[in-house]
Amino acid sequence: MTIIKQLFSLQELDLALDSVRSQKADAEKELTARVALEKIERSLDDERSKLEVIQSAHRMQQVEAETMRQRSSTLDEQLYSGEVANSRDLPSLQLEVSNVKAQVDQKEILLLELSVRAEDTRRRIADLEKELAEVQAAWDLRQAYLNQQVALLTAEEAELSAQRSQLAQTLDQLEVLKYDTLRRSKGGTAVAKVERGLCQSCRMSLPSQHLQRVRAGRQTVNCSSCGRMLLFLA
Repeated sequence: MTIIKQLFSLQELDLALDSVRSQKADAEKELTARVALEKIERSLDDERSKLEVIQSAHRMQQVEAETMRQRSSTLDEQLYSGEVANSRDLPSLQLEVSNVKAQVDQKEILLLELSVRAEDTRRRIADLEKELAEVQAAWDLRQAYLNQQVALLTAEEAELSAQRSQLAQTLDQLEVLKYDTLRRSKGGTAVAKVERGLCQSCRMSLPSQHLQRVRAGRQTVNCSSCGRMLLFLA
């Protein structure tokens, strides 16, 4: 087998390795992402924090409302028990009773609003918890699959690497160095096929002298346009 055919075989292994490593990197990246889960978890934490604030406000308003109810009850007793002997004090007491009752009504409305907000928040929390459970179950399956894929790809990578190393050791190391340099500079493709007188990488026609040397296969010939090594397949 000519050196250029051996280098082409080396490239086939390298391209396979590139593909395996890319798939493995994608799987490992997805394993660390948990994007959908983290989004739901953040939303759930936000809603739970909102519920705590609402419940705290509700408790505080309940205490204040109860204090006002007791005050209203006390004022009613004073107003209707006949304790107020001075008629000039009666309008002032009646006004205070009216104000306190208005404040109690406002507290009752606020408490109702807080109860509605709390119920809405609990419903959103329940929906998010259900969604989280469903997404978590799907993620667990996906995670198991990805871990299996990483293991398989790791084994395939090791096998291809061994084959690549074994083949590279049998080749002229100067040619391998040239090949590796070209691969890095040419997007992973150092060896290009020649078909119908064209370099299949840059699609440029080759001078007849180049074509004869490529067909002979006795030495590596580089494309005069893109610089890649050329392989003629009969």
